[in-house]
Amino acid sequence: MKSKEILLSSALLILGTYFLIDGLVLSTTFLIPIVFACLLTLICIPLSRKMESLGISRGLASFLCVILSIVTFLAFFWIISAQISNISERWPEAKKALKPKLESAQEFIREKTGISTQEQMEMIYGNSSEENKSDSASEQIDGDPSEILTKDAKKKIGLIVMDFFGFLGSAMLTFIYLFFMLFYRRKIKLSILKFFDPEKRKQAQEVMVQSIQLAVNFLVGRLTLILFLAIIYSVGLMIAGVENAILISAIAALLSLVPYLGVVIGYVLAICMTIFSGAQTWSLIVVSFTYGLAQFIESYILEPYVVGDKVNLNPLVSIVVVVLGSSIWGVAGMILSIPIAGILKIVFDATDGLKPLGYALGEEDTGNSDKKGFLSVWGENIWNKFKGKSNSNS
Repeated sequence: MKSKEILLSSALLILGTYFLIDGLVLSTTFLIPIVFACLLTLICIPLSRKMESLGISRGLASFLCVILSIVTFLAFFWIISAQISNISERWPEAKKALKPKLESAQEFIREKTGISTQEQMEMIYGNSSEENKSDSASEQIDGDPSEILTKDAKKKIGLIVMDFFGFLGSAMLTFIYLFFMLFYRRKIKLSILKFFDPEKRKQAQEVMVQSIQLAVNFLVGRLTLILFLAIIYSVGLMIAGVENAILISAIAALLSLVPYLGVVIGYVLAICMTIFSGAQTWSLIVVSFTYGLAQFIESYILEPYVVGDKVNLNPLVSIVVVVLGSSIWGVAGMILSIPIAGILKIVFDATDGLKPLGYALGEEDTGNSDKKGFLSVWGENIWNKFKGKSNSNS
């Protein structure tokens, strides 16, 4: 009898998970703006409270937070667009510089592995359908690698243009949600508390306040780390003479959300762009030093004391949730997965019945959080001195 109950519970759990993921995929257009608005609301709550303490009405404070968010979004969008435009303008020149490097790389692979140029191109690009197979193969055989790269890029431009207006619509909807979530945040909190019994409502309110505060600190800390990495990457890549350093730095900083794997991808991207731009050996050394310095400061000084060890996810969970988020919501899912998982860990840790789930998501008892090495102690001393100076100046 007990085995039947376990089997039934397992089957229901699998079915429930399947339909949950299927529902998330089907409701992508509806849910993504709301989730982004929820995260932005948590980030903007401290600023809105500060404005309200200065005598500004809640409606005006919420509106100013939305305007600030829009300006930040447009500034980031403008920087990325300018970098992409710069790449497109210099593409013919880059194509000429890239062509001999691709040909020499193909020749090297052919000599070492025996794989012909035709087979290499088929392995890289492949064919999506049988009817396009002969045309694609002839293009890959007759055309040079740089021409194939150009044609492949042109095919994707149409899809990018088609998605652009949908992206703008979702962005505007996100900012509308943000305004009303900031304006009605008290009502939202009271609505959630009404689900609890009156005698447990006070305890639930304390858990909610603590969870929101930790979530705000977590999100603001993550944004601080991304901003720091983007700045130091940009400075290092500019010194190394890498073209489009700002774009590469922004991508690498966002990739840092994925532990270990994101850092490696960002580093390989920077090294490849440095090589393709024809930089000297010293440029590669500068890029490597920049990434090493940034990761050292992030890991031992900023992350433990800006984000906090208690909301850190272990690497296995981080990679799994990023892959899962990507499979459900694409790029938006990759961006949202780590903050959502971090907030869920905070809520799980604050709820007695869900603490085992919070423990499974975190880095507790992994061998890294129990003992502090001399680098961590050194970083903690620097951070404490910095906070002491800030408090004395204020």
